[in-house]
Amino acid sequence: MLVEPSIEKIKKQANCPFEAAILVSQRARQLTDGAQPMVPDKAANNVSLACREVADGKVVAVPGVVEPVIPITREEKLRREEEKRKKEQQAEEERASKISSNLDSLLNTISAQEADDAALEMADDAEDDDEE
Repeated sequence: MLVEPSIEKIKKQANCPFEAAILVSQRARQLTDGAQPMVPDKAANNVSLACREVADGKVVAVPGVVEPVIPITREEKLRREEEKRKKEQQAEEERASKISSNLDSLLNTISAQEADDAALEMADDAEDDDEE
């Protein structure tokens, strides 16, 4: 049971009780997904924390279609940066591997061409020796 903040304080921040319930539930979902709390509070759970944020006016309803910006915790930000760095490193390794295989293929082609040229030169030398 929610005691503090009172339901009346929460309802003042919305046009109707249903809007207040949606506002609290959306904010609680954001907190669950890693959003950073906007009030210094050691609430028992994310719903209580969301209620306190709505009652304090930190979270408000905006009419219309809005893409919310969710502030994330430092840990979540670091996790996302690490994930991005790993993907970039993997892509770089794939590019290096592709370049290496292309270079090996090119070197093999050059070596084969040089071997063919040497064989032709030897054959020409052998024909010249036969003619003399």
